[in-house]
Amino acid sequence: MRGLERFISHTVILFGGAILCLMALLIVIDVFLRNVVGAGFPVTAELVAKYFMVAVSFLPVAYAELRRRHIEATIFTDYLPKSLMPVVFFFGFLLSAGAYGLLTWGSATDALSKTARGAYVEAGTMDFVTWPAYWIPVIGFGMMVLICVLRLITVLGGSFSDDPHDDVALMGPHDDEVI
Repeated sequence: MRGLERFISHTVILFGGAILCLMALLIVIDVFLRNVVGAGFPVTAELVAKYFMVAVSFLPVAYAELRRRHIEATIFTDYLPKSLMPVVFFFGFLLSAGAYGLLTWGSATDALSKTARGAYVEAGTMDFVTWPAYWIPVIGFGMMVLICVLRLITVLGGSFSDDPHDDVALMGPHDDEVI
């Protein structure tokens, strides 16, 4: 399981980094061309809005869970006995898997519809194909379902650890430190 988590983590970092670099490069080229030639790179706005921003928004969802960085409301669970925490985690991951499963199903239904219709937007004088971008949320939500299932297995196996998410020493100077 650790190997699969590592694979997902590295894949998301690789693709996310590449997408961010491509987006920045495309915007720089577009601004340069607009200022030098007087006309920007065609379909920059469409590429950024329909592909790059969607990928940057949805692909890291599973990565955030791998790093235990999703928002957690622990106001009540902090006072529960440690022996009940595996039950809380189990039902939390089960609920998350169900919610992300519904999001995956809904996104896949929409993506299938857009693919069948050959969805596109008009960009100037050309048709810019957008249907492949509808599969990005399906991939992001699907990876999150997979991570939730892996978390359920580790909770059932007794090997899930809810270590603190933020190491105070890594957060920078503190009020009580002399700078």
